[in-house]
Amino acid sequence: MLEYKVRCRGKIKGDNADLKLILSTYNFSFWFNGENGFIQLDRNGNVIAMISIGGVYRIYSCTKLSCKDHVDKLYWSLGLRENLNEFHETALKDPLLREFISKYPGWRLRSTSLWWALVVGVCQQNASFRQGWKMLYNIVKNYGRKIVLEDHETYLTPTPQDIIEKPELLKKSGTGYRWKTILSIAHWFLEHNVDCKALQRSKAEEIEEILKSIKGVGEYTARLALVLALRRYELPPVDRWLRKIISVVYGVSEKEAEDKWVSIWGRYSGLASVAVTVALDAEPLNKALKRIGEGKISPIEDNKITPLTMWKYL
Repeated sequence: MLEYKVRCRGKIKGDNADLKLILSTYNFSFWFNGENGFIQLDRNGNVIAMISIGGVYRIYSCTKLSCKDHVDKLYWSLGLRENLNEFHETALKDPLLREFISKYPGWRLRSTSLWWALVVGVCQQNASFRQGWKMLYNIVKNYGRKIVLEDHETYLTPTPQDIIEKPELLKKSGTGYRWKTILSIAHWFLEHNVDCKALQRSKAEEIEEILKSIKGVGEYTARLALVLALRRYELPPVDRWLRKIISVVYGVSEKEAEDKWVSIWGRYSGLASVAVTVALDAEPLNKALKRIGEGKISPIEDNKITPLTMWKYL
């Protein structure tokens, strides 16, 4: 087993971000335990950060590294240097998100690698919130890349090479037909020298087309990956669930829903798309619409699996 040692340590400075909220959103128990979160700072898992909800962090690696570069990556992953003033101003006037942002102004989106963001997107295809995230949980556990950081245990995401060597574990993870798409994504990453910094300089539409060239990756998955991995929010991932909600709330046809959304949120359209799922606890469509009708449009503190509580159950 590789030996991880502390290479950098410190405390997050400034910003009004709520670290507990950031770390708990769409997370698993092996990556957040209520007190500490574990952030994989590279695709292969050579560098891992452990950060407390109070902001104290340690960065672990098996080899020496540049602390400045990796502290920057930690801030990036947590969205701590992202200026969301414009997003908040719009949200506080919006019927869908004003209650959520008023209650949780410190919410930021935690990012991940492009590889894992695509896998996340595939597992959301034609699946409920619980089904999709259960697939992801199973994938991580079945590939079993457990590591120890001093007295803490956590898991790494499987690498594209892991997937290619043991594709049968995808089927065991309950991914159904999706295993073929995940496998094609793994092959794509090994066949292409993906430079995320170069992608960041490209137009969102160009990046979307590149990602859609992967067999099985469609518009929704590509756009969700743009949001989760690159913090590019111009092109919103709009599925049937969100399309219907937009139609009902803003009084437009479902065909007009995406254009309406972009007209409201502009360059934050993708971030708003994810925020709505958190605000409505990713409820099934009928329940989500019922809650909207009752004015219950912020997370409900209850004993059930939601985007903010799944770490307690999975």
